[in-house]
Amino acid sequence: MRIACAQYVIRDGDQEANQERSTTAILDAARAGADLVVLPELANSGCDLSREHALNLAEELGNPGGPTLQAWKKASEETNVLVVGGILERKGDTLYNSALVVGPNNFLGRYRKTHLWDKEKHLYEPGWDLPLFQTPLCNIGILICYDAWFPEVARTMALRGADILCIPSNAPDDWVPEEQRRGDLTMLNAHAISQANANRLFVACANRVGDGYLGRSCIVDPTGGVLAFGSPTAEELVSAEIETRRSRQEKRLTARSHTFGDRNPAIYGLAVGHQQPHQD
Repeated sequence: MRIACAQYVIRDGDQEANQERSTTAILDAARAGADLVVLPELANSGCDLSREHALNLAEELGNPGGPTLQAWKKASEETNVLVVGGILERKGDTLYNSALVVGPNNFLGRYRKTHLWDKEKHLYEPGWDLPLFQTPLCNIGILICYDAWFPEVARTMALRGADILCIPSNAPDDWVPEEQRRGDLTMLNAHAISQANANRLFVACANRVGDGYLGRSCIVDPTGGVLAFGSPTAEELVSAEIETRRSRQEKRLTARSHTFGDRNPAIYGLAVGHQQPHQD
């Protein structure tokens, strides 16, 4: 299958322009032969918003759903492309930073960001679930931007059977001193590579550009090899051909190492909030 990450400018607070741009990205992905396209975080709204503005822009996800969900369902139906994209979700007076999975005229479900960064904590409620989306293409897990900084969530998705992690992102400047930078790699890239290698799955990050956002969208294979890498500034489609069965093969026992079979869960208590086993 071919996967594409759409890297483009999002206009904070301009729902109409953002909806049009995201739909264009889906159509562009289809023309490039993609089976699955990943859009950036908060693709309908952007993230520099007051709570009042955010409540006005956020979309309910009932039937038939808000304008963005309807537009993505229509574009997916026209192109047969599976869409994963970030959206500002509203449920009553509660806001969530969410991501949707949309198939041809079909809403497959949503994930709510579980790890909120800095001022996000004052705007959104965190999600409390890590759903696995079983699609005809592959098993998809979703993280949203800052979630990728937490190895526990990627490992959980891998253990649940994810073949690929899709990561809609609005990752800004790294704030790393120039002399300490990792060449062209952003911290988002570094985490994507690490999570792919450690968990033997594909990772696809779609990051926003413009206004200080770093771009560098990427697609990484289960060994940590970078298959596609975006620029820091250009609006573009980053795509690669992948074989999702490789993720399942890589998770199996090999002569040298076995990412899951070589684990030692008995000592992980502190990492998962439990007391470590007593040692005599």
